[in-house]
Amino acid sequence: MKLNNPFLDEGYAGAEYFCDRKVESADLASHLYNDRNVTLYSPRRMGKSGLIKHVFAQTGKSTARCYYIDIMNTWCLKDFINRFASVIMGSMDSRKEAFVKNAVNVLGNLRPTFSVSAVTGEPSISLDIAQGCESSTLETIFSYIRSKEDTRVYIAIDEFQQIATYPEKGVDALLRSYTQFTPNATFIFSGSRRHLLYELFNDPKSPFFASTTPMSIGEIDRGAYCAFAKEKFKEDGRILPDDVFFKLYDTVYGHTWYVQEWLNYLFCENTSRTITESDLMNALGRILRFHSESFIMRTQSLTKAERRIVEAIAREGKVVHPQSASFIGRYSLGGASTVSACLRRLVDREIIYAYDGEYTVYDKFYAIWMSSS
Repeated sequence: MKLNNPFLDEGYAGAEYFCDRKVESADLASHLYNDRNVTLYSPRRMGKSGLIKHVFAQTGKSTARCYYIDIMNTWCLKDFINRFASVIMGSMDSRKEAFVKNAVNVLGNLRPTFSVSAVTGEPSISLDIAQGCESSTLETIFSYIRSKEDTRVYIAIDEFQQIATYPEKGVDALLRSYTQFTPNATFIFSGSRRHLLYELFNDPKSPFFASTTPMSIGEIDRGAYCAFAKEKFKEDGRILPDDVFFKLYDTVYGHTWYVQEWLNYLFCENTSRTITESDLMNALGRILRFHSESFIMRTQSLTKAERRIVEAIAREGKVVHPQSASFIGRYSLGGASTVSACLRRLVDREIIYAYDGEYTVYDKFYAIWMSSS
């Protein structure tokens, strides 16, 4: 089905609406085909879930059964197992009747509860897991996967670092004990919190130490993104000049979701045949207006010191030495110890993003809003 707007800000609608990532797609497909488990990192909203779904769509149809599981909103091991079982079992069979029959046969002793999505009509499972039975429940599910020994299975667990926040101890060791002995399954462990992923897969004391091939993705190439965007506007009978696109791209530092969202609004603007910088700024104004209430609430949740630091970094765009005397003095931020403590909290709350000593405001539209307020 042809989309009304070709610039998606969520989900995956096929290769036609997927921009570039040729090298990353080929690398990930190769790792999966050659049975290499992968740790995939990117900042949030950079496009890792889209990459996974793209590779699954392109390689999984004839190669393997593919399962994408997002565990961001899971808070304990029971939540994880329910999400895992629901996705795996819910995708095993195309017919609802076969799904229910097989689920009962496999999970009957775990008292599965079935429900049907009011939106998609697809069935799902919730398990009544007794305390202390988590390991045996996982064993049942992984045994089912292993029983399909002639079927290759690719399983992507997104925001995998979430397991490090569960109240139960040793979740990583428990999962590793099953993933390493499921020979027909290859795993992608993806996430957006670098330090937590690093500890899970690079700490010699971790059960997952050196068990995966590391991958990371950053911004889509500026030129490739420009060509993609220009083509979509051309298909609609309009012209997107290079300089207009590059201003958009550079303003949000090429961060994929923000580029897509801005293009989405720009595409639906009532414009002339050739897109202008005025059209670009009008689209941005609409975005900021729709998000302003959430931006106000976010700002109100900050302390005065935190707010000043966020605003200062937003105005700078990127800051390499936020604790330097020149930066602190330029924005009257107080003592270096205060700035350091605030930065730790802001990074932990993912309001500020820190990588290789460089600090930026995570939400690029919030940064624009803060710097212009």
